[in-house]
Amino acid sequence: MKNKITLLGVILFLGLFTSMSVSAGPFYRIAYRSANGLAMSAWENLGQNCTMTTVFIQLIGDSVDDAANDIGTRYRGRSAEDFAAGYMDGLLDVLDKVVSQCRNECNIVGQAAGEWSAKFFCRLASVINRTPTYRGISNKRGSFCGGAYRMGCESKFIGIVKGMCSNYATGNAFKRYYKARNNGCCAYDPEEY
Repeated sequence: MKNKITLLGVILFLGLFTSMSVSAGPFYRIAYRSANGLAMSAWENLGQNCTMTTVFIQLIGDSVDDAANDIGTRYRGRSAEDFAAGYMDGLLDVLDKVVSQCRNECNIVGQAAGEWSAKFFCRLASVINRTPTYRGISNKRGSFCGGAYRMGCESKFIGIVKGMCSNYATGNAFKRYYKARNNGCCAYDPEEY
């Protein structure tokens, strides 16, 4: 029985490991697992109840602030970029589960994703002293939110970045970082392009 449990653990670990980007480094993987586990645990503890979506977003928002503060103290340079990307991807994978259950929450969940992405963007930009790059979402999330999610995410992202770190909110690198059509951090639902 013990061998079966160990084998199952290895299979689950490998499944999680291979579901992440092949080029993801250790800081990406650490951040992804941390954010994904935290967000999934919070959602499950709220009973996966759509009326609790706002509470869920507030809870996760606090963790985003803490994780963003780790950039520049614990993580610098490329490791900081990997950490930020991993943390956001871990959160976004759970947000996809939330909107698949709570179809009326697409815009508010998109706004949360935009806010969290903007906080990481600005913190990262200030640490690396340039506009960060985003490698892009290769497997876009979602199947029904589309425009409401993207509009909420993009408008929130732009508003926060322009207020927090406007000197980095210029040029093509900035647009590629968030634009859904460029597979940026607000990408969602490829069927609606």
